[in-house]
Amino acid sequence: MLQVTQGAAALLTELRSGQDVPETYGVRVFPESAQPGEVTIGLGFTEAPGDGDQVTEQDGLKVYVAPELAAPLEDAAIDVAEEDGAARLVFRPQDQGTPQA
Repeated sequence: MLQVTQGAAALLTELRSGQDVPETYGVRVFPESAQPGEVTIGLGFTEAPGDGDQVTEQDGLKVYVAPELAAPLEDAAIDVAEEDGAARLVFRPQDQGTPQA
C-alpha cells in the first residue's frame, strides 16, 4: 500500500491549511493524462474518496489512491525532497518497515 512519510504528511497538511481546505478533506492520488502514451500522477484535496479508491490514514492525513494506481504504487512512498531551498513531494521506493520522515 502506498505510504506517506511523516514529513510528507506534515507538508500536505500545511498545504491544505494554506489553501483553506477543511481538515476533514484527504489527499487523492490519481492518474492524469500527459502526452499520448504517458500518465502523470496528480495529487489533490478532496472531501471523499472516489469509487474504488484505496483508503488509508497516515499521521492524521486521509489518503485516497485511485484504483488504477493502487497496484503500481503499492511499494512506493510519498516523501519530501529539498531542492533549491524549497520542499517538494516525490515518490520513492518504500524502505523496509514504515517510511521515515
